[in-house]
Order: sequence, then structure tokens, then C-alpha cells
Amino acid sequence: MSIYSTGAFSLDYRADLGILIGRWLQALPPPALQGTYEAMLAAAKAHGNCRFWLLDLRRRPLAGPDLNDWFRTQFSPQVAATLDGPLFTAYLAGPHQRLAAESAEMELHLRRAASLDSYPLFYDNEADAVTWLCDQQERAGVRPRAV
Repeated sequence: MSIYSTGAFSLDYRADLGILIGRWLQALPPPALQGTYEAMLAAAKAHGNCRFWLLDLRRRPLAGPDLNDWFRTQFSPQVAATLDGPLFTAYLAGPHQRLAAESAEMELHLRRAASLDSYPLFYDNEADAVTWLCDQQERAGVRPRAV
């Protein structure tokens, strides 16, 4: 069930999995992109402080240095404080994004994020991403009960 949708972004909560799913349908300028992250935080809070996010980046460029810096210095600490724990994020990236996802700059961003109570990983298929998020829920002791 979609809880937020525009022509450029959709946001769903999968109660059966306990996962928040954000999908960008096209590129957005930085202020609008930041707004989608703020919408995810509000939705996560509304759904029991959901800290397990699947973010589909395949139809938008990977974040640049400015957004990565904003995420690391402002948004990530806010998320951890608001949701009472670390954020686990599985990013879906396409083959056209592999070079950027595996760059030294992105590696540095991911290491910095992990030191700030944010655990991001890149995946090229949704099934593996969901499996990783569910495994993290198991480890955290917050796996939703089967319906």
C-alpha cells in the first residue's frame, strides 16, 4: 500500500516484512531529494520506528558529495535519534550505476555512514536486498510475526 507518491517518488510500507520501500522514478534536484528522505523518516516513525529501508536508486543518479555530506552530517544522526537505533538501508542500484556504487568516494561515504549508526549496502536485485534486511531484523530481535 502506497503511503506517499508523486510522479517522481513512491513510498510504501510492507507490514508483512517490516520494511519501508522508497522508489525514485526519476532524477530529482537536491532539495526535492532531501524532501523524499524527510518523508521516509516521517513514514518510518509512523510505522513503529521502522529502521529497515529498501531504497530503489535505479532510475535516479546516485547521490553526489553534497547529498552524501547532508545525509552523513545532518540526516543520519537525526534518523538514529528519532528511530531509537541504527538505520539499515539496502540500496538497489542498476548496472549503469555500478562504477559509482563501487567507487572509492562511495566506499568512504559508506564507512562514514556505518560509524554514525547507519548501515548501508548496495544490491543489484531486490530479493537479496530484502533477505539482508530481514536478517538484520532477526539479529536486532525485531522481525515481524508472520501474518
